[in-house]
Amino acid sequence: MNAAENRSGPHRSGGKKAKQTTTAGIVIAVLIGGYSLLRPTINETTGWNLPALRSSEVSRETVAERSSPTVDSPQSNTNSTGKSSSSREPASTSGSTSKNDATSTKSDVTSDRGSSPGPLASKMTRGDPESGTSAASNADKAELEYGLLREISPDRFLSPAGVLYTPGSAEGHRLEHLRRHTKDQPNRSGKHGVFDGDMEGALATIDKAYEKAQANQRTTKEVDGKRTIYTVDMGKRVGFVGGRDGQRSRNPMARRVRLVLEGNRLITAFPL
Repeated sequence: MNAAENRSGPHRSGGKKAKQTTTAGIVIAVLIGGYSLLRPTINETTGWNLPALRSSEVSRETVAERSSPTVDSPQSNTNSTGKSSSSREPASTSGSTSKNDATSTKSDVTSDRGSSPGPLASKMTRGDPESGTSAASNADKAELEYGLLREISPDRFLSPAGVLYTPGSAEGHRLEHLRRHTKDQPNRSGKHGVFDGDMEGALATIDKAYEKAQANQRTTKEVDGKRTIYTVDMGKRVGFVGGRDGQRSRNPMARRVRLVLEGNRLITAFPL
């Protein structure tokens, strides 16, 4: 019995001490907590300056640290930064590479265009921005005789208004005969009508006169066998009167055009 009592005695006394320690700890914790809660109110009411307990500050800091999100260490930041930067580098590199490829491709296309002209480049001429003519229209004009007449068959040329120029006359072709009326012949007897604007101007004036004659505008008409003779008042200067008679009269201005036609085929034309 004594031995049993002796064995159980220390355990019971140790348990009592543990309970007393726990109770005391609770009481101290309650006092500390009450002091911490009441200290600001007491200081504000009485004007005192009661010191704060370090244990409460430590506990608050501990609670704050536990409640705050985990912050990576500098090493982890370095690693994460290194990973992010390394992961971003290929994207930026690929972006710059694609831009360089696009630039080089564009330059290659430009150089190809500049070095190898198209199949129609030899026929294309630069358009006139002031007159509104395009390069294509200039190319078409280059294929026309005097920029106006289209060759419909060998040595047969048709104007836009429908005047036909064919072989004939002492000069061999009606166009060569018309060329004589683009230059003055001062020593020729009588009158000699001369068109303004050389061959291009003469052909354009004849087309306008032919259109007026077909519309019977300010036109007189005579028929001589197969030939029809039109005298058209153009209402403005189209040339001058040359030859000996014209020179004596100081080369007066010509406002009319004489057309001699067989159907639509021109025999001769000259200013009056």
